[in-house]
Amino acid sequence: MERYQNCSSTFQCGNITNIGYPFWGLNRPDYCGNPNFRLNCTDQTAVITIKNLTYQVLEIDSGAKNLTVARTDYIGSICPNLLINTTLDFVHFGYASDIQNVTLYYGCSSPSTSIAITGFSPRFTCKLNDTDINGFYATRNIDLGNSTIINLLGSCNNNVIVPATESAINSLENSLISLNEENLVTALEQGFGLQWQANNSVCDTCTISGGSCGYNTTTNSFACYCTNQTESEQYNCGGSTTNQPESSSVNIYVNADVIIGV
Repeated sequence: MERYQNCSSTFQCGNITNIGYPFWGLNRPDYCGNPNFRLNCTDQTAVITIKNLTYQVLEIDSGAKNLTVARTDYIGSICPNLLINTTLDFVHFGYASDIQNVTLYYGCSSPSTSIAITGFSPRFTCKLNDTDINGFYATRNIDLGNSTIINLLGSCNNNVIVPATESAINSLENSLISLNEENLVTALEQGFGLQWQANNSVCDTCTISGGSCGYNTTTNSFACYCTNQTESEQYNCGGSTTNQPESSSVNIYVNADVIIGV
């Protein structure tokens, strides 16, 4: 009963509220969510770490199984201490359909002439390791036939890809505003969408049958916590369901004491 009750509670942090499986953290123990979905709360701001990068969680839509996140190292500035590409755990996350990448170039030479190309920013400067460096960013693919820009980008020491939404980039490219540092910060702070996969349909079946979704940290598999001693079948706590499991890694817990492996 304890695991059922604990995993029936939801994560609350700032404007991120009523969040259940596959997420865990704070009052939700690790057996209440998938290990890859831990949420932390700092100053009423929810964050999640994916592939060693920390993201601020802007929104979670549990029904649609998606969330909106923004890289914390690009909030307030486009000059992070470490230059790291955005990488995802594609087993559990996928990009939303409206993603548009921004490529930031660091440690570049100074161009001899101005470059007026749609989607290519003027020069900005960053201080990295106590050294001022030149940077540029591009909101679309670079024209490989333009030797001036190719030579310029060839001089850069690093480049970092950061996702944004198409709508944010369209606003950024609008002729009424400038492709400057401040406007890019605004676009990136709006975040980008991710869709998640963590035994979604199996959890739906568990919930419909009256159970609470969780995770068996011993067998590293999905778990369905039930309230009573009713004999369980698969991930069903007793209700009538028709969904099929997404994998065989499913456990049913009755009163969190009896385990029936499936």
